[in-house]
Amino acid sequence: MSETVFENCNLFVGNEDKLLENAWFVVDDESGRLTKVGTGDAPQGDQQVDLNGQYVMSGLINAHTHVGLINAAKDHYPETEALVTYQALKDLKNGLRGGVTYIRSCGVSFDVDVKLKKMRDSYPFEGPGIKPAGMPISILGGHGDQPLEDNKNASHLVNSPDDVRKAVREQFKKGAENIKLMATGGIMSQGDEIDDTELSLEEMQMAVKEAHSKHMTICAHAEGRLGIHYAVVAGVDSVEHGFYVSDEDIELMKKQGTFLSPTLIAGHQIAVYGKGKMSDFSYQKMCEHVNAFYKNVGKAIESGVKLALGTDAGTFMNPLKDTAKELTELTKAGASNYQALRAAGLGSAELLKIDQDYGSLEVGKYADFLVLKDNPLKDVSAVEQADKQVYQHGERKF
Repeated sequence: MSETVFENCNLFVGNEDKLLENAWFVVDDESGRLTKVGTGDAPQGDQQVDLNGQYVMSGLINAHTHVGLINAAKDHYPETEALVTYQALKDLKNGLRGGVTYIRSCGVSFDVDVKLKKMRDSYPFEGPGIKPAGMPISILGGHGDQPLEDNKNASHLVNSPDDVRKAVREQFKKGAENIKLMATGGIMSQGDEIDDTELSLEEMQMAVKEAHSKHMTICAHAEGRLGIHYAVVAGVDSVEHGFYVSDEDIELMKKQGTFLSPTLIAGHQIAVYGKGKMSDFSYQKMCEHVNAFYKNVGKAIESGVKLALGTDAGTFMNPLKDTAKELTELTKAGASNYQALRAAGLGSAELLKIDQDYGSLEVGKYADFLVLKDNPLKDVSAVEQADKQVYQHGERKF
């Protein structure tokens, strides 16, 4: 067995609010897993890597992404499967460069994420690990109703619990591991408001029952108060966005262990940079609701709701490679540096049910880690370092 010893670093393991100074860790080169972690004099391995006193943390896990998302009208190309696949591969490679080592997909046209995951062993490509979703579930005219070529749609359009059951089963058959529900209207859809309640409680309950019976995770795009309530009562694993999460639902989320994945950076980018660069309808919606978004997310964080890190990557001026920016936005909403970093590691890993292998740098887990010049526990913006080192399964990628 060949081993590599990484020595002379300040190690943020990820399960406590502290650093291990003058730390070292050992990686089994064949499995890519950590075998030992310690401080002081490092053991000798088959290879030694001196990290020169820099800071090491687990790779980022982004729990809300849309790889392959394109602006077909702007680019003057039809949104074809070939173009979405091309863009997805670029997004994944650049996301890894930005420090993202695992993602949960929350909706991709043509099920491109599912197909890439299935072909990866035979046709490898650079990028984070993937928990794919493929097509989300929406209603006619709702958030996610997006016509594609050949009379196809980006979403399953449903009108009853039976439709929902069929949609979940179709995604399961394709190989999806996550189900995405569009519970409410959204910012980017042009025909609805964020407080429009779209999927019914009965439809979401059916989706949760079917997804969980097949060991899939399930999440809900939910921005308006009633849609959030239905999603929480139905038992989704995570509420995405959560603009108007109520005190009642915060308490219910805590009781049930429901995660919140806020995607604050998506709102920030639209509110700050969107004027004149997107539809005025979408821009004005975000400007109207952005302060409440941060306020209510902050209330949930302060109350102790389980927190995952998602960014809605692929939306306006919000590429996967810039995932680390969400850490700063979470602290603006009231999270401590440790809470934000934990959300990007163990929080997201627990939500994705991959925390036995990912999310912290503990013995037995994969050696997916970042090497930074500055201490992220003092300032989370340290993770935005452009030239940070990125390792996946113990192998340096960037």
